[in-house]
Amino acid sequence: MKRVSLALALCCSLFCSAASAKTFVAVLWPMFGPLPAIGLVELVGELKFMPDVEVHTYLHQEWPSLVEDIDRLPAGTRTVVVGYSLGANSTVFVANKSKYIDAIIALQPSMLSWNPNVTGRVGRMIEVYNPNPWMTFGGMGSKKLIGPNIEYIANNDSHPGAQFNSEFRSLVKSEISRVSTEPVLVTAYAPIPSAPKPTNAVMTAQAQVRVQAQVQVQVQVQSPPKPANASSPTKLAAVKPQPAKQHRLADATAFLDSLTNTVDSGNLFTERQLTIADLTNYANRNYGTSRTAEAVTTTSQYR
Repeated sequence: MKRVSLALALCCSLFCSAASAKTFVAVLWPMFGPLPAIGLVELVGELKFMPDVEVHTYLHQEWPSLVEDIDRLPAGTRTVVVGYSLGANSTVFVANKSKYIDAIIALQPSMLSWNPNVTGRVGRMIEVYNPNPWMTFGGMGSKKLIGPNIEYIANNDSHPGAQFNSEFRSLVKSEISRVSTEPVLVTAYAPIPSAPKPTNAVMTAQAQVRVQAQVQVQVQVQSPPKPANASSPTKLAAVKPQPAKQHRLADATAFLDSLTNTVDSGNLFTERQLTIADLTNYANRNYGTSRTAEAVTTTSQYR
């Protein structure tokens, strides 16, 4: 009777399709599918009886289909991925290609397969492995996955016997229950508080400050800055001629006027001979009584 129930559970898990549920649970089979994973088949049957849980199974090489199913889930659906052996290795690809996974449980990933480091967004990732490769048929359940948020649980189970471990089954159920009961975090965007409007007094003070600043700017623009070492400009005083120079200039002008008066205004080219008296008068007026005048007078007497 037990074998019949296991077979029915296996058939249902193989042919069921993804549907919307509160918690979406995906199980990745090891090599050769569910045949060498009877203990995992039993666990799948038990998970189907959990409330608000939808369980689906995939071959380990079908992880791209699992990624597509996760992407099609309605918003707010929780996701839990469980993998065994090569199925545990495939959980890394699912994590790196999916937008977000709430929890991943990897049971004894194989050292005989290659997979990249975990770089995807995972809420919590737990790996159960046997660090002794000789107990897992040369490392079929001893690979240690690499990632920033992986929790490691070491055990002494053989590779075929790890799926029957009651602690492993309890771990899977407790993680599904935890993810299912956690509330969905919805970020509330609070409006940004606006600054209080200034009162009339504050506005008046601000306006005065702005006016003063504008006046200072205008003054600075209109009056160019003075050089650092420049002194105040000195006005050049008008150079006044000396009295003696003025007197000489006036005498020269008078002499020229006298010369002009002695010339016939009707014919400027008419020759006129200057007398010694004219020269003496000019010398006396310009230079006073001098030796030159005396010499001229003496000469006139001798004549």
